[in-house]
Amino acid sequence: LMKYLLATALFLSGVVPAASQVHLPLASSIRHEFQKVVAEYPRQFSSIKGHVINENPQTIEYLSQLQLSGAELCFITRYSSGSKQVYSWQAVMFTSEDFEAADKKYQWLFKQLKGMNIFHVKDQYTLKGQFETASESRKFTTSTLSVASPPEPYEKLKVEVALQYEFPEWKVNLLVYEKEREDDERGEIVEE
Repeated sequence: LMKYLLATALFLSGVVPAASQVHLPLASSIRHEFQKVVAEYPRQFSSIKGHVINENPQTIEYLSQLQLSGAELCFITRYSSGSKQVYSWQAVMFTSEDFEAADKKYQWLFKQLKGMNIFHVKDQYTLKGQFETASESRKFTTSTLSVASPPEPYEKLKVEVALQYEFPEWKVNLLVYEKEREDDERGEIVEE
């Protein structure tokens, strides 16, 4: 009986098309691995920065030595911004021509990260944010998280889960970056 069940399970797993299957890593492993990425944010991801994979006049992309379970690619980008260099970390978590499969992964990833604790020194801080529902009619949807009552090194930290259409596929991306100010904040006013 056991051999029959095993053979049936193996047969059925081959019947469902691979493109429609969404493999979701264990929540505990993604949170544990992502905690390591966030811990590197204050140091501009220096200890997980690998070799250069792409170079442009305004950016340099490095392979991330820390890869999340289930991610297709993880990389770090250095942006030249005046005298200050800014870094971001990004993971391509899922790619599919099937919107529903990509949306399922987008929702799952946000749920794993919302409420996650970030550890700094001996304290812990929680990621909070609002979920933005995706629609097949929109080419880009993003849900952003930030640290509730953040300590100084994490004040500008943003975590973004994004669902984006890049013909012919939908991509689910996870980003960690520094945001200087909110869109509704005013910059310095210079009078001449």
